[in-house]
Amino acid sequence: MASKTVSVREVFDGNKFTPYQYLVCTLCFLVVFLDGFDLTIIGVALPKIADFLHSKPSALGLALGAGQFGPLVGAFILGSIADKCGRKWMLFISAIIFGVFTVLTIFITSVGQLALFRFLAGFGLGGAIPNALTFGSEYAPTRARQSLVATMYAGMPTGAMVGGLTAAALMPHFGWQSLFVLGGGVPILIALAVAVFLPESLEFLARNVKYKDEVRRIIGKVSPVLARDKDVVFVASEKKVSGVPVKRLFTEGRALTTVLLWVMCSGALYMLWILNTWSPTLLKKSGASVQQYSMAYAFLCFGAAVSSVIIGKLMDKVNPFRVLQIGFLLGFLSLVAFGFAAGGPFTIIAILSVVCGFFINGSQTGTLAVTTVSYPSDIRATGIGWAYAIAKIGAMGAPAIGGYLLSLNWTVSRICSVQALVGIFVALVIMLLEWQVFAVARRARKAAAPSNAAPMEAS
Repeated sequence: MASKTVSVREVFDGNKFTPYQYLVCTLCFLVVFLDGFDLTIIGVALPKIADFLHSKPSALGLALGAGQFGPLVGAFILGSIADKCGRKWMLFISAIIFGVFTVLTIFITSVGQLALFRFLAGFGLGGAIPNALTFGSEYAPTRARQSLVATMYAGMPTGAMVGGLTAAALMPHFGWQSLFVLGGGVPILIALAVAVFLPESLEFLARNVKYKDEVRRIIGKVSPVLARDKDVVFVASEKKVSGVPVKRLFTEGRALTTVLLWVMCSGALYMLWILNTWSPTLLKKSGASVQQYSMAYAFLCFGAAVSSVIIGKLMDKVNPFRVLQIGFLLGFLSLVAFGFAAGGPFTIIAILSVVCGFFINGSQTGTLAVTTVSYPSDIRATGIGWAYAIAKIGAMGAPAIGGYLLSLNWTVSRICSVQALVGIFVALVIMLLEWQVFAVARRARKAAAPSNAAPMEAS
């Protein structure tokens, strides 16, 4: 008979970070990489696609906005399935769907077809990203979870940076279609790597006794001594509570927290998509060449990749809400400056691209890190999936609104200054979220106080 019960979380918290965990987090990083690469190729190719389809920017903006409905639906459906059926194969299926329909984009002949293929590719992407972040967070020790999640989410700006450099090299010689061939081929390769090398979620496996041998085998790669101890039984970190996972996002005191997380993520992603989707077009409007606006985009993503790592480490060490508040306020200032400098020397544009990427993209990464640690493990993929999906409302609005503002012939500086106000709004929402989290903690302490005092009165 077993003499000791050890939770999966205790295994990770009680041991050093192993090469096996690095492998898991690296694969999750590569999945998130797809989101950034996809964001770049559609943003950088947008001016050329507009010329190819003989379409106005406002019409393309609506098509791209409709395309963001795919990730929203995918995150809802595939995230919930992953909580019930496991994360590994859902990641594989999601990446395959995304890759196939990204490649098919090269065959578009109308704005409607562009919207359709973007929807279907986005459906796969919507299932991949939340599950990858959830997966990686479950293999991370508690002491470094936020920084590791932020580092994994740095795959997005890293993918975007690689996409920008790739676009600058390929598009002038092979056309915009070459970006979608590469952008669809890479996800299929990553999906194959997931199938071969990625284990299943330990939290998922530990909830079912029939997987006990598989749990022990995986734990043997993290803590061989503990895995060899036959008197130890490994269990999930949290009990699975009955009920519909989505409903539980609004019970047990989570309702206001969930709503604020959704608003925060939606506003942050709107600001990111305004910058990432339209910055090449805005720079082209200001006179930049295809090489210049592709390189500027790569610089923007470089700043984002660096910031993602730094912000994650800061959030582990100091008040994470304050870090994000300051980040979005500085994001507001940087986007305003970017708009005023858009028609200036390329050196200035490159520097401000790094600054915008650092504060806007990096801060948006931080919102995902906060969301990751806001839910228990048995509804974590559902919670992150819904937050990611609701955030897509902001991503849906950004292409359409940006296209509309361009159709009004606003100046680049005016467009950027108005859109930058979203940074102030998000900072205010984060302030409310901070107050809510501390209020819930205070109520929990007060609720526990009478039960502690009762035995003393009885004595």
